[in-house]
Amino acid sequence: MKKTILAIAILGSVVVACTPKASKTPAPPPVPETPAVVTGSVEAGGIIIASAKCTKCHGNKTEHVPKHTFAEQEKLMQGMAKKAKLSEQETADLMAYVKAKAKQ
Repeated sequence: MKKTILAIAILGSVVVACTPKASKTPAPPPVPETPAVVTGSVEAGGIIIASAKCTKCHGNKTEHVPKHTFAEQEKLMQGMAKKAKLSEQETADLMAYVKAKAKQ
């Protein structure tokens, strides 16, 4: 009888010791993918997007925008917006900025 009780106690200890423990470390907070875009004036929204996304490939080269009409730049801008993975709102803000700065 003593051997049976001892065997059950050992088996119970092994089962409790081998069960997975709950993790006490909290999950890290989610990191936003893109910076927040200020939607106020066309100028502010477009400048923020251009400085955050366009400068990755183009540096600070924005002198070409006023040299061309919006019609000349529109198709190119759509392609570059896809490559830069801009949202629809970011694309619209950037296009409005380019349209405001483009040659009339």
